[in-house]
Amino acid sequence: MLGALCTAYGRTPSHLLAEVEPEPPLLVRAEDQDVWRDEATGFDRRTVSPPHPSLRAEVVRGELRPGADIAYAAPPVPGLEQHVWILSGTLDLTAGGTGHRLHEGDCLRFRLRGATRFHCPGPAPVRYAVLVVHP
Repeated sequence: MLGALCTAYGRTPSHLLAEVEPEPPLLVRAEDQDVWRDEATGFDRRTVSPPHPSLRAEVVRGELRPGADIAYAAPPVPGLEQHVWILSGTLDLTAGGTGHRLHEGDCLRFRLRGATRFHCPGPAPVRYAVLVVHP
């Protein structure tokens, strides 16, 4: 549901939520970072950097449990640049019709122009950081 709203409004989840907040702080301690959990899909999303609607970059941390498989039909913002850096585990990521198997330490850079898919083949969870750069 959150993904559909973001696509409809052309915003990432953190930017959409930042628009209703006052001026964000420059520093957000780990215990104060927003965490969104989707138990049905096995996905946890942590907004690491303080989001701000007028800034172009943000850092997000994701975690997928083994077997989790999340597909997005369209990007929230076409042309959004992402750098996905694997902190631990293995991630099968499909972007632009091309599949990539990523392991700890790997970093994939791409622009969102169509459907994407994130799949954790296991046996351990995959933890990754995403640097999002708005066009």
